[in-house]
Amino acid sequence: MKALWLSKRGSLTDSGVRQVLERRCDDAGIPHIHPHQFRHTMVHRWLAAGGQENDLMRLADWRSREMISRYAASAADERARDAHRRMALGDEL
Repeated sequence: MKALWLSKRGSLTDSGVRQVLERRCDDAGIPHIHPHQFRHTMVHRWLAAGGQENDLMRLADWRSREMISRYAASAADERARDAHRRMALGDEL
């Protein structure tokens, strides 16, 4: 797998990614972003758009559905409310 986060000396470590994000957030004057927030956002948006869990597992190179559950939990209520609105089951009464 190719590295996503690169520096002049090669791929960044976990600590290096965290440091880059902290600096960029400071420069932009916004609250710090934790690197895993990107995973939470990706999983939420994938599932909200109707993406399949199996495809997501392959793309993220996960072997267990536990990872989907972990990263999807942060916005699960929002997706449930959106699904409820889309289905509009109360409109059929």
